[in-house]
Amino acid sequence: MLTDIFNVNVCHDLESGEKREIRGKMTESLRNERQSEVGNFQFEIDASLLFQLGEQLVARRSVALAELIKNAYDADATEVTVLLENVTRAHGTIIVEDNGTGMTFEAIRERWMRIATDDKVRNPISPVYGRPRTGAKGIGRFAARRLANKLTLDSVAKREDGIKERITVKFDWKEKFNAGQALTDIPVTYEKTIVEDSKPTGVMLYLEDAREVWNEEDIAELQRDLLSLISPFPEEYKGKEKSGYKPDAGFKIEWEIPEFPDYKGELDEQFLAASWGVLTGYVDNQGTPRYHLEIREPQEQLDFIPTDEEFKNLAEARFRIHFFIYKSDYFDDFDFGVRDAQRIGREQGGVRIYLDGFRVFPYGDPDDDWLQLNERRARRTERLIVTEQLLKIEKSISGRPWLLIPGNNQVFGAVEISRLKQPRIEINVSRERLVENEAFDQLRRFVQLGIYWMTLQYARATAEERAKRRQEKPLSVLEIIGQAVDKVRSSEELSHETRHEIIQTLEHAKERAQIEEEEHISELSMLRVLSSTGTTISIINHQLRAVLDGIRAIRIELSKLRDYISREKQSEFNVILNQIGDWHNTATQQVSPLGILLGKETIVRRRRLALREIVDRVTSPLSQYMHDYGIEFSNDVPANFRTPPIFEAELYAVLLHIFTNALKAVRNTTYREIAVKANRNDDGIRIFMLDTGRGIEKERREKVFKPFETDSAPDPILGVGTGLGLKIVRDILETYGGTARFIDVEVPWHTCIEVILPNRR
Repeated sequence: MLTDIFNVNVCHDLESGEKREIRGKMTESLRNERQSEVGNFQFEIDASLLFQLGEQLVARRSVALAELIKNAYDADATEVTVLLENVTRAHGTIIVEDNGTGMTFEAIRERWMRIATDDKVRNPISPVYGRPRTGAKGIGRFAARRLANKLTLDSVAKREDGIKERITVKFDWKEKFNAGQALTDIPVTYEKTIVEDSKPTGVMLYLEDAREVWNEEDIAELQRDLLSLISPFPEEYKGKEKSGYKPDAGFKIEWEIPEFPDYKGELDEQFLAASWGVLTGYVDNQGTPRYHLEIREPQEQLDFIPTDEEFKNLAEARFRIHFFIYKSDYFDDFDFGVRDAQRIGREQGGVRIYLDGFRVFPYGDPDDDWLQLNERRARRTERLIVTEQLLKIEKSISGRPWLLIPGNNQVFGAVEISRLKQPRIEINVSRERLVENEAFDQLRRFVQLGIYWMTLQYARATAEERAKRRQEKPLSVLEIIGQAVDKVRSSEELSHETRHEIIQTLEHAKERAQIEEEEHISELSMLRVLSSTGTTISIINHQLRAVLDGIRAIRIELSKLRDYISREKQSEFNVILNQIGDWHNTATQQVSPLGILLGKETIVRRRRLALREIVDRVTSPLSQYMHDYGIEFSNDVPANFRTPPIFEAELYAVLLHIFTNALKAVRNTTYREIAVKANRNDDGIRIFMLDTGRGIEKERREKVFKPFETDSAPDPILGVGTGLGLKIVRDILETYGGTARFIDVEVPWHTCIEVILPNRR
């Protein structure tokens, strides 16, 4: 049909012979076009794929090392050693060696050299100990390329015929595996030899020419990650015998880093013993969650089985969480204090996830909030979605128990899951994070529910403790010492000399306690006076503002009379108006600090404050004072510095106390200068108040922080110091985990007080 149309359109004017010739040529052409060739294509893999699998897919170096360590676990190793040599310089070396079953020649050829093999899917259990094998994608081995440009694989394994062989394979990723080349065209050299039967099996990965230089921070991160790599539930594996397998001998990681011989260890049992309580959770085979809480003091054990929640995708999932309360009472029996515990909480707190015995990063890292605990704390007024059972418990507790939900820095825990037991749990191909599907949502909810129940139990316990304290009048220190003296005197087991020595010591302690109690009473008296003064100032503040409003109104009314004043008196009238305006502005500036110290907004919510702006607000009301006495002041705080969350009134009070002390110190000196500086790091912010005043002797640097200790001279404007200013400063800062102290300083400065305000995590 197409030929006929073509002939009609093209050849209708030609002679018949010519038509036949053209028609014949067209028919032959169409016949040739209809001939075809059938065949097959095959995918070829470019060498750049290894770049994607090794260098881009695994972003974190510790995760890359973890992948190689997991391979040792899958090979039934009981220990693996990681050695880092010369890694602080270019071209360092990393060695990963295990004592597992090794790989035979066939295993290397058919599994190691085959990308994305499904061997671990077909054989999910290790042959010796019956461990659930951690890999599934068949690409974890390319983490070696992420770490170094060269790899030597050295494996010793026993063949099926009982003979041991050693296989050495060399990979030069940088020189040989280049983009544009097919992987199947790149030869990889190996050497195979028979070894003695006494030769131990295992694999050594020798990684040369490290791709990156490691600094101390990198090593610290690696150590933290590797220390947390193995599940803290060893009882689930070690010594547990499965049918047809040997009892698992456990798995241990050791490392050697000659350039950094000192490193931090994992949390030990002594630290975890200081927790308020230990929460465990378990999901039975029907999907019902079960929770158990052991409270340290008072010793109590509680159980909770929710009847209105089920987790079908999480059968046999479990977790254990240690809950910390950062109050000094909970650390009296330990050789570390609340500040040490808070620091550890900031650095290592969180709930980690372990899949088949190995950690999934970054869950449990300081900046990871997968359980939304920090988010909940930030939105405390928002209603939680909880079960009816928890709502009933909440109603039985006085106060607002949900305000006590812990942050990530208060919980140290681990969640244990398995691909075999919870097959719907999946890990991302990057080996970091789990796929956020329905099973992951259930996992988060399972752990959250337990923490919410534990929070209610803590709220109940604290409410009961408060009620108990209200009912009981505690003994004073003097009464306690008196009871101890009576017991010693009546003891028949002690010799006369021993009793005499103990009683003398107790009497001395009693005298000292009496002196401190009198000082405490004096301090309380002063605080009561200051409290009354605060009420008085609040009244004065209200009245002064009314007076200022009146002065402003009078100035406005007087300005309306300007046109009625004679031209000769206009200049004098303007001077009076301007003077009234200046007085109004000065008085307003002087009253403004009262609004900060007494205002509700400044003591209701902690906020991140612009530090330079607060310094200006503290110092500007005293600008006339500084002008009168010739005091130079500089605010050298960078404009972009913001404080950790703090009440504005508290920060204002801290700065006001140390600034007025500096003013008094320089007022009678020859060279009068004050400066405020600041710096910050990951831990928080440091503020420095420097002055050229009289200075302070080193032996008095701590004494002046005690009540009623003062070195400041009376001032006609700033008044006589009470000796409570610096104590108030330190007390405020200590509620935030910070402090204030005098530090050495270079000329021209004579004194510097450092204010430390750490981040709250």
